[in-house]
Amino acid sequence: MNAVTEAHHTIAIIGGGVAGALTAYQLITKADAAHTGIRVVVIDPRPLLGLGLAFSTPSMRHLLNVPTAKISALPCDPDHFLRWVHANYDPEAKPFSFMPRAIFGRYVRSIYAEVESRVQHIAATAIDLHKTSDSAFTIALSNGATLHAANAVLATGNFDPPMLPNIEQRAVDEGLYRNNAWAPNTFDHLPSDAPVTLIGTGLTAVDVLLRLRELGHHAAVTCVSRHGSFSARHIETPPPAAPVIDANTPRTALSYLRAIRAAIASGMPWRAAIDSIRTTTNDLWLALPRDEQRRFRRHLLHRWYIVRHRMAPQIADVVEAELAAGTLIVREGSFAGLTVNGNNMAKVGIRIHHGIETQTAARVINCTGPSASYRNVASPLLQSLFAQGIASAGPLGGAFNTTLTGAMIDANGNAAETIFNLGPGRLGTVIETIAVPEIRQQAHDIAVLITARIATTANPASAKSDTGRPDASSLFHRP
Repeated sequence: MNAVTEAHHTIAIIGGGVAGALTAYQLITKADAAHTGIRVVVIDPRPLLGLGLAFSTPSMRHLLNVPTAKISALPCDPDHFLRWVHANYDPEAKPFSFMPRAIFGRYVRSIYAEVESRVQHIAATAIDLHKTSDSAFTIALSNGATLHAANAVLATGNFDPPMLPNIEQRAVDEGLYRNNAWAPNTFDHLPSDAPVTLIGTGLTAVDVLLRLRELGHHAAVTCVSRHGSFSARHIETPPPAAPVIDANTPRTALSYLRAIRAAIASGMPWRAAIDSIRTTTNDLWLALPRDEQRRFRRHLLHRWYIVRHRMAPQIADVVEAELAAGTLIVREGSFAGLTVNGNNMAKVGIRIHHGIETQTAARVINCTGPSASYRNVASPLLQSLFAQGIASAGPLGGAFNTTLTGAMIDANGNAAETIFNLGPGRLGTVIETIAVPEIRQQAHDIAVLITARIATTANPASAKSDTGRPDASSLFHRP
């Protein structure tokens, strides 16, 4: 294997979606401000960086689920996206408008373009990472090369959902079952009048419904979900004055729920109550004991997703119209299995209260969301990281265990000083980390940490190592 380079101040970003591109931008700008020489390398097989899966959608019907005024990619400039939209896409856009995700992808690309000439893009996949010393490691690439670096940022994004249980292999072979709603061939060879079943009622299922209709599909679509609920609708709501869950709230899932219910009972719109804890959600989560975190996940997590990750009003209109017309059907139950029924049709089993019912579909699409079981995803890089003990699962068993600044925590409980993660991988530690407001802040903070550490390498005693959970007294306060 040939070495690409070996540089003391090389920072390798593994993944070139929104998180990777924003990290590269922040690293370059922070290094310039500190007059620190660095070399930034982004490893991603895609030709264009900054789009990722969600924002490379070909459909202009796929809208952001955050208003334009709240989704700037730059944490220090909250109106940046709104100004960009006015200048580059829609001069009449309002702060509460919802832009197509493809437009946001172009926006991130425009930010990345400011530093693109100073970033080395290696069009390959990182397949392994090994430490070569306390301050360096080597990354093996799918093109046979190796990269030597002093810092790494894992910006790997989401992984394919796990395979649903009890799927007859023939259904997979014949294309009746598609495990990844975002795969290029998900809608191939699907007759426009053929019934479709989606497993899930989350935002992925809504995206699939919109794409089906855009492609001319007009038959009934059935969504199978244990709770049978779609995400709530966005409505413009005045922000509350203070978080409805404060430092005096007992640290239990039930107490949090009661605090929100009390605020709503007092007359506060429920959306305002939820939005009031937008910036403190992770602090509140970390303040819960582990048993309470498990209790929240078991009883409240699906309700949280419904009210927290809301649909743009235009999208909610489509869903409600389809439900009213009977072209969108919801079956409340859990997926029980899939077999081939002949004539290019699949038989779908749905477990309900009184047993298992069946229905037929020409295409069954898994819309349950990405896998959070990082030990089991089909990634040679992650498999190696776990095998070496460089990575460990979060306290509740999913994604990565990291510090609050994204430093990877190894199998022995030690926080790395040079390997970081941002985005969905932090779901092992926190509960809010997949939305742009979190990712933009994480990219900024990682860049500050890395450039500060590089600037102090001449004086190691001045560098502070990162620690894990914060002191409890700081959980409800942010600088």
